[in-house]
Amino acid sequence: MLKQLIKRIRRDQRGTTAVELALISPVLATVLFGIIELSVAMFVNTVVEGGLRDASRVGLTGMDTGGTSREQRIADIVNEASLGMVNLTPSDISSLIYPSFGDIGQPEPYTDVNGDGSYTANAFTHNGVSYPDGEPYDDINGSGAWEDDMGQAGLGGPGEIVLYTITYNWNLLSGQIIPILGGTIPMSASMVVRNEPF
Repeated sequence: MLKQLIKRIRRDQRGTTAVELALISPVLATVLFGIIELSVAMFVNTVVEGGLRDASRVGLTGMDTGGTSREQRIADIVNEASLGMVNLTPSDISSLIYPSFGDIGQPEPYTDVNGDGSYTANAFTHNGVSYPDGEPYDDINGSGAWEDDMGQAGLGGPGEIVLYTITYNWNLLSGQIIPILGGTIPMSASMVVRNEPF
């Protein structure tokens, strides 16, 4: 009788779909939520990049901003374009002036006296010659020290090349629903323009 009961239970297929759904639904929900999370983050980044493109016209043309700073006006334009999904302040936006498009992201030129392939900032002696301030360099951005990016902070004047960069943190939606998954994704958007004569 016990053998018959075991055979009948083994052949009974009722409820297998519910068990399969119970096993697969957490994985499916995680993948689906991850796709939604990634899609929203990509949408926000695209909208911020589009807003930055529009906002860079303020600096590009030297537009009169009606009493507010150009930095604040740029932040306001990007915030409006993002449909309230980000709330940027002027401190989230950096702008660097470069001598040419080819200089963007390049280090300040220096003389590699010791031939090690990197800038030496500390005092050293090479072939009997003393270099108390490190290797000689061209202080392009006027900071008083060698830097690995020659860009000078500012919005630039007429005809100057300016790199606008927005850096912000996107709060994960999953962090608000499930606190254990809390966190942010660092995001950024950039735009390079040559200022018009204004």
